[in-house]
Amino acid sequence: MALPVVNAYPRRYFSCGIKEAKMEKDASVADRIARMEANIIFRGQRYKKAIIQVQGSRNMSFLAKYRRKINRMNLRKRGVEKEERENGRMKVTLSVQERYHPHILLLETGETSWKLPGGRLKPGENEIEGLQRKLSSKLAIDSPVLQAYWQIGECLSIWWCTNFGRVMYPYFPPHTTNVKECKKLFMVHLPCGQYFEVPRNLKLIAVPLFELNDNVQTFGPVLSSIPIQLSRFCFNYINNPPLLFNPPDSSSTISIRGLP
Repeated sequence: MALPVVNAYPRRYFSCGIKEAKMEKDASVADRIARMEANIIFRGQRYKKAIIQVQGSRNMSFLAKYRRKINRMNLRKRGVEKEERENGRMKVTLSVQERYHPHILLLETGETSWKLPGGRLKPGENEIEGLQRKLSSKLAIDSPVLQAYWQIGECLSIWWCTNFGRVMYPYFPPHTTNVKECKKLFMVHLPCGQYFEVPRNLKLIAVPLFELNDNVQTFGPVLSSIPIQLSRFCFNYINNPPLLFNPPDSSSTISIRGLP
């Protein structure tokens, strides 16, 4: 069976500029967890109200109890779908190559904090359209004329979170009836010479796969699993492609983590 092919272009062909800072909603991870917990408590109260309406009287016949069980199962299913829509986060994997080895592009938010480009979807928003919107907001030039084109590819993995913390599961946890967050990772196929513009408070860096691989302590479970997820792809290393876009003079080459 043929493996899907990903074209990997040299890092020197990609450049990066700076645009106005985009402030994060939360100053720290603890603030984000507190905000998400407050939102889920509000939604949980609404679900509790719906369950009370389903329960009814204690003296029920067998048929009434059976209907209650079915309603609870449907309620749980709707709750999971609602959580996935409202708390669904889409992330993307952007890859370049350096010396015939893939590097993943990450946004550096601090000295020991990195994240994949992407963000949260709006209620009812299509996944592909939402990803293109978030990528343009975080990585594209702010211009009504020059619109960036993002080729969204395969879904690499789906992660589930039960408490808005650092622990995420690559499966739906069987010990819970309601998840707090669903995160999906997608492959994005970059054209040669892609120009990025990154908010001033962030930094776009390239991290080699060997540094991410199984490095949970530094990068967390999601980022450290990317090399395994990419093992089903065949990388086509193109070293001297024609440059289709001339970046601005003020732009700079994307740096590798730990190197100037």
